[in-house]
This record gives sequence, structure tokens and C-alpha cells, in this order.
Amino acid sequence: MKKNSAINVSAETLAAFLDGNATVQESKLIFDMLPEDAKLRELLHISQSVDTELGRFPLINASLPLKTMVATSKESNSCSFECEKYVLDRCGIEYDAHELLKDSIRHGWLKETGTCIYNIGRHCENMGLQVKRHYMGTISDITQAINEGKHVIVALDGGELLNNTAEEKTEDIRVGEKADHAVVVTSFCSTHQTITVYDPNSPSHTNTYSIKQFTDAWNDSKNYIITITPNNMKTYNPNPIDLSDVALPEDLKELREAIAENAHDIWAIDRQEEGWTYGPVRDENKKETPCMVPYSELPEKEKEYDRKMAMRTIKLMMKLGYDLIKREETDLYKDLLARIRNAQETYYCSQCWHKGIKTPVAKHQVFCHVCGCELKLEDLYKG
Repeated sequence: MKKNSAINVSAETLAAFLDGNATVQESKLIFDMLPEDAKLRELLHISQSVDTELGRFPLINASLPLKTMVATSKESNSCSFECEKYVLDRCGIEYDAHELLKDSIRHGWLKETGTCIYNIGRHCENMGLQVKRHYMGTISDITQAINEGKHVIVALDGGELLNNTAEEKTEDIRVGEKADHAVVVTSFCSTHQTITVYDPNSPSHTNTYSIKQFTDAWNDSKNYIITITPNNMKTYNPNPIDLSDVALPEDLKELREAIAENAHDIWAIDRQEEGWTYGPVRDENKKETPCMVPYSELPEKEKEYDRKMAMRTIKLMMKLGYDLIKREETDLYKDLLARIRNAQETYYCSQCWHKGIKTPVAKHQVFCHVCGCELKLEDLYKG
């Protein structure tokens, strides 16, 4: 293996690895390079140092893709929309496709780049169907839902579903990177271990895949599944996001207390508007409750409830890919803020520019992925 081979790894791959979103193959490549690649080791060391200074604590598992956009292809961005129409048809619900499309655009569910996976199922919700979404689904979840008469939409990597090996990869289809497509799972065959889907992007609209091929593509959305229940069979089984792998710093105690106290105040205002007042014992008829007191006077049991809610909220944000950065007047914060504000501008490596090479670089990059030089914001060329 060549030394300093980090220049052969794309900026996107390194960024995905640093954010915990790299594929198994990408992670293995980087780990294999570390022993012989000084620049790569330095890059990872700097990144970890910056993360520590910003108060970021890594997750054991990668963050969940909340804002991933699904789109049928470069020419069409409506695979989610077509999947919902398919479900509405199967539920016997009449609709005006043109009005549904207008609703998608008006509410911001359907954008030029596709539909955010968390908005898949909004039309079915508006039509009165029960919609349940969750990550880390399993094949058993799919088969159980289908056996119960529910409809199942999943987000997956459309390219990987069609091209399960590197040899079959084409320039137009990027395999094994992220979920960019939605399909309806219509049946499961335990005998042949296959899954059949309705695919808006397929000429036949119906395709059958092996469980392995389907799962490989589905893994890229962290096994995101949307189940839609007809009106006559509504059930509810809570399935919150697992936050057990999220590690938070100990110095968030003040933030936790601030969120907990504010949540209690919001609760109290809402109850007061409903006519509730203080009473030594909770009385539904009199609308009295002993919790109508300042947060500081709440029993520890009630405070702990609010604290758990606050911590779970913070953990959920981190699990969904967000970071908490405390605003402070430090050079690091000022540099980060400048990079965020200029995120829409195109920057080029100055060293490459002097050599006649226009190398676009991301604002968060530490080193140029072509020439390997250190990137400083003040030295970059704006496009």
C-alpha cells in the first residue's frame, strides 16, 4: 500500500467516516490505510481533538438518517409520492392525484431533490390511515405487518438493490452509500427467502429480490420502515428510537435542568389555560393538582420525570445527526461559524489553484484530498 494514500480517499468518504455514516467497506478501507498513512492519522487525530473541544461525544453506532431524501431517479423525484398512491389504491381510498401533488409541494414534503424519509406517509395520514415510522426494522417486522394486513413502505439504496456487486456498478448508480429510494413491500416468501416489492422506478413495477440483496440495500437507511394500517384495524405498539448507545458528557447537568424546568413551566401554562389550579391532592373534577408549583418545589419524583424527558430529547437530537455546540468567543467557534455561514459558497484549494488545478473542497476539510496540504479558511479561493 502506498504511503500518504489518504489523497486517494474522497472528501465525501472521509467526511462520512468522521460523522459515523461510512459504509462497512469504506470504514474498512480507512482502517486498513491508517497504519501506513501519516496524513490520515493526523487528520483523524485533529478531528477527534476538535470534537472533544466542541463537546461532541461519539455514538457507538452511526446517527440515523433523518433528512435523507428519496427520489426515483435524476429525472423524477416522486417515488415516495407514487408509493403512497399505491397504498391508497389498495385501501380503496379515492383521491385526486393532482391535488395530492399540490399538497406535497405546499407542505414542503416533496422538494426538487425528493422527499425526506421522515415525511413518507403524510398523504396516508391526511386520508385517515394510521402511519407508524421507525428505524432498525427487521424482516420479521415486515412479515408481521404484511400478515396483519398492513402496508409497508421502506427507504433503501435503489442502486444497491439493482446492483448488488461492485462489478455491476454503473456511473449513474452509486452503490452502498445512502438510502435514496422508496418501495412498497408487497410479499415475502419464506420458502425461497425472497421479497417482492412495488417499485415506481421499475418498468414492470414489481420485482422480486433475495433477502440478502434486499437487506443490503435496506441497511443504508438504518432499516427505516413505514407501516400503514387500514382504518378498520388500527393498533398501536410504541417503538421509540433506541438511545442506549448515545454517550453524553457529564457537564450537561445545567442544560438538562434548564430544559426540564422550562418544560414544567410550559406544562403549567397549558394546564392553567384549561382552568387547573393548585391543590394538595389531584382532583379531576375540581381541576386541582399538587404539581401546580414552581419547578424548584416539585417532589424529586416529578423532577426526575422532567429530567429524563430533557436528557432523552438531547440524546434523540444527537442520534438523528445533530450536534450541540455552545456559543463561546473562541477562535474555534468563530472559525466554525464562518464556515457554516459560507456553506453555500464553493471553495477551492489554493495550492491546487496555483498549479492550474481547480479542486473543490468542503468547508469542514482539514487537508486537501488531492494535494494533501492543510486547508485554512482564509487561504481558500471562493468560486
